[in-house]
Amino acid sequence: MKKFDTRHWCLWVGVAGLLAGCSGGGGGTASSTPASLSADQRASEQFLLAPNASFSLHWQLPFAGAPVNGTDFISQAHATMAASPLTAGPQKLMESAPVSIASTLALRAGSPARFVVGGKILVESGALGNISYQGSGVRVDELAVDGVTVVDSQLRSNYSVVGLSGTVASAPVEFAQFFNSLYFNPTLLKASATWSAGAAYVKYTATQIGDAYTVMDFAGTTTGNAPAPVATGTTIAALMAAGGIAADGTTYTLGNGSESNIGGVNTYVATNPVPNLTTTVFRTFYELNGNVYIGELIRSGTVAGGNPFAVAAPGSPGFTLNFTQQFQIRLNAAALASLQAALTF
Repeated sequence: MKKFDTRHWCLWVGVAGLLAGCSGGGGGTASSTPASLSADQRASEQFLLAPNASFSLHWQLPFAGAPVNGTDFISQAHATMAASPLTAGPQKLMESAPVSIASTLALRAGSPARFVVGGKILVESGALGNISYQGSGVRVDELAVDGVTVVDSQLRSNYSVVGLSGTVASAPVEFAQFFNSLYFNPTLLKASATWSAGAAYVKYTATQIGDAYTVMDFAGTTTGNAPAPVATGTTIAALMAAGGIAADGTTYTLGNGSESNIGGVNTYVATNPVPNLTTTVFRTFYELNGNVYIGELIRSGTVAGGNPFAVAAPGSPGFTLNFTQQFQIRLNAAALASLQAALTF
């Protein structure tokens, strides 16, 4: 399961079970543009510089059996920039809306990423961003719907470009693990489908710039700047005094977290990270507008995890999930077209 995001992806076990989502954080301005392209920046431009585009997938697919329309989905979106930041300065990152790539599965909408910035809940645009070069890396700043406020920043590095050949089903191990259920479930890909000429993917590391405080729905799904709260007309202190707040299979109290004022908002931050995630995140609760909301903190310098992948249990039809993946993958147009053609559904 993946939350759709052209920046970076991560998975968490959320308040209602295994949910998909990705967080980021506000950062400062980028450093001065380097004098020449680094190897990482050249690799990035190979996928992002128009007429090329970087394709990301968003999916929820079963680890066994056939996908079910209305429950399962797989979609793609792409990002591109018009000119090189080396010669033209910071560029607008143009991000498309998602579209389904499965003939039998409809597109499923999800909640946008939301952040607590300057004492307010801001909704990430999902289509507005800036890209610039910082040192030898590639900096991506995502913007709120106002098109101005930076809500999420990351530095991408350690790029590698890998060509794809042979059958789609026999892709490199890191590729297959990144796309977890799509490759673990043998019924989802045609065994005879092959990669077309020029098909390739780019792998990179995404590191958080600045602490990021996200906020999300405690139950249900909303899309604006008023997510479903944990409770209304109360405070964190009152909920803690009444026994704490249950989430992530635990009960958060002042014994396993602390309350403080962060950016003008009374905020609870758990002491230990949320378990079973590929990204290190800490459960948060906020007091805003007379309500208490749930969210997450990703600390500056945190590497964005990829996707947990299934590992078969010997002698059993079951499997366990491995949460060690620490990289991101994007496709070029030829790879996306080949993968789509290989789908059995």
